[in-house]
Amino acid sequence: MGKSNLRKAIDDFCDEYYPDEEIVLLGTENGDCYDKGFVGVGRRINQVPVAIYDREVCINALAEEFETTEDPHEYSAVWDPYTDAAEFFSSNTEGSWVGKQTPIIITRFPG
Repeated sequence: MGKSNLRKAIDDFCDEYYPDEEIVLLGTENGDCYDKGFVGVGRRINQVPVAIYDREVCINALAEEFETTEDPHEYSAVWDPYTDAAEFFSSNTEGSWVGKQTPIIITRFPG
């Protein structure tokens, strides 16, 4: 399977603006639902640039994926893909460290 159009666009953006840097992206090499949550790239003084993702967008995209790929009968009668996605994202994505290039997860201010 080749890269999704969104992942190609994200890769092109990173290559154009950060040609000499390795920007670590969430998800698979070919792209996945987390690409929808990509906001851009940020940096701090004396630090490498890092990808930035919107937490809520990532969780919603993951919930949509769970809804279409998971078997709700494996869960209780009140299975909620959003709750499962939020728990999975919190444990397996936000809770992961891949070094100084670890992406930043933001929660947007609602105002």
